[in-house]
Amino acid sequence: MITDSKLRTPFLLTLAAAATIALASCGSATPSAPSGTAPTGDALPSASASGSPEATPGGAAASMEGALAAIALAERETGAVAYELDDEDDDGSWEVELAEGTTQVSVHVSGDGATVLSTERDDEVDGDDRAALDAAGISLADAIEAAAAEAGGAPLDETTFEDDGDGQAWQVKFDDELEVYVAVADGSILRVD
Repeated sequence: MITDSKLRTPFLLTLAAAATIALASCGSATPSAPSGTAPTGDALPSASASGSPEATPGGAAASMEGALAAIALAERETGAVAYELDDEDDDGSWEVELAEGTTQVSVHVSGDGATVLSTERDDEVDGDDRAALDAAGISLADAIEAAAAEAGGAPLDETTFEDDGDGQAWQVKFDDELEVYVAVADGSILRVD
């Protein structure tokens, strides 16, 4: 039993993060699921130990946690489905691109994934992106988690749809120039560059 108050807070944060990851991995919603059924849970934004908007204060783990929280928050706030994520290097925040039918919604979220900084409804979603999203059997968050297992702890940079020669795949880029291609249909790893 942990009784030292200096150890209790880090222990509880670690326990909360582990529980959040376990609960998030239980989701099985597809990208076309309605708002509130995204595979990442509502508890993700509060799992970050940092109140700072910086995406990387705790390294790759904090970056990954912030990214997944940013996706979950953007989907909850808009009712749309996330299909792109970009680490905004200049301010440590995340830009999440979502599809609301054929309308593209851009949500700028703090690096820890706890605060929506701005929301903008843009033009139509690119036809190739919309087709890939319609064919996807996994969500953006699922693709990132699958790719992270191959990345060896590198911080996440961005995720987009990309034609891998056999059709559209999630292209997940990490800060060490590593790119992981994840099958949109089932989340299998197609290749690592």
